[in-house]
Amino acid sequence: MRNQILMVLLFLSFLCSVSCHPTEKNNTLIDGELFVEVPESKLYIRMRGNPEKPLIINLHGGPGGYSGIDIKLMGPALEDNFLIAYLDQRGCGKSPACDDISMLTISQYVEDLDIVIDSLRNRYDKKKVALMGTSWGGMYGFLYLLKNSKKVNAYACIDGKVNSKYQNDFLLDFQVKKVNDLLQGQISEERKTELEEIAQELKRIKQRNYDNFYEDVNWMLHEVSPKLGFNAYFADTSKIISMDAVLNDTSLLQLMNYSKEEYLKIGEKAEFVNQAFLDGPEYNDINIENELATLKTPCAVIQGEFDYVVGLGHAELIYNALSGLSDENKELHILPNTGHCPAIECPESLADILIKFFEKHTL
Repeated sequence: MRNQILMVLLFLSFLCSVSCHPTEKNNTLIDGELFVEVPESKLYIRMRGNPEKPLIINLHGGPGGYSGIDIKLMGPALEDNFLIAYLDQRGCGKSPACDDISMLTISQYVEDLDIVIDSLRNRYDKKKVALMGTSWGGMYGFLYLLKNSKKVNAYACIDGKVNSKYQNDFLLDFQVKKVNDLLQGQISEERKTELEEIAQELKRIKQRNYDNFYEDVNWMLHEVSPKLGFNAYFADTSKIISMDAVLNDTSLLQLMNYSKEEYLKIGEKAEFVNQAFLDGPEYNDINIENELATLKTPCAVIQGEFDYVVGLGHAELIYNALSGLSDENKELHILPNTGHCPAIECPESLADILIKFFEKHTL
């Protein structure tokens, strides 16, 4: 299961990711990298796109993901129209490893992002920035807006969450129903035993709180879901990109500025950060649904139709919670035949939504 967890963390990064020495591309676009100093560390940022256009900071998934593969999937569409900052969060990707769990907290991550925003606003002479985040990054963006929205002119949440209990309860209840339905059918004794064992484990998880949830949730996502006949992350499993496929794609590694050895190392950092959050005291209890009513920043809420990771109704829940925004300043998009990874499953549709939204609210 460990390899499955690492693979998912490596690919659940919306959009992507050497002292900043930008190089000119097509006489207009830049491609450079920089580090921003934050308390007890520094954060890596890949800067790509048009510096004359609005600045969008990408918040990858996880916790523990990185800004990498989607530079190939989505970058070409967005970088002509915007300047994209592909941020590797604390302890992730090309940012230094973080072995101090006390620094892997919601409040520290929000502080980190505020420092990054100020640094990039000053460096590129931008009054405001836009944000986009996927999965965990979708929640991360909202957490920042609730603390300091004055520096952000637009936000796109892609397959994000705002209510951890809703997310966890949805997956548990969905899997319990699947098990019960399967037990009603004509199945072998071996299959019946397997399903009954799963049912007992799900009952145990349901009866406890969600502290120290790392092992349980990864078992549910990566072991139970396939045994129940669905993939929690992908609607179209033929779109899954294997670790070996990336490691054998020399041009992709070059695009991401990774050697094979560097790419393999980020998995260890991803696992450490992910476990620190999922086993920590706050991540699984986060519920900011009611607080979203205070936001005035234009928001686009985007989710795959078959996203079982955050729960099928989570995007609509977020959209309705943004009650302080007019219909002109909020959008809801449910992407058909798509799971939790639209940047991989339907990058063109996602890019079209993002370009129209950000052009409307940042130009």
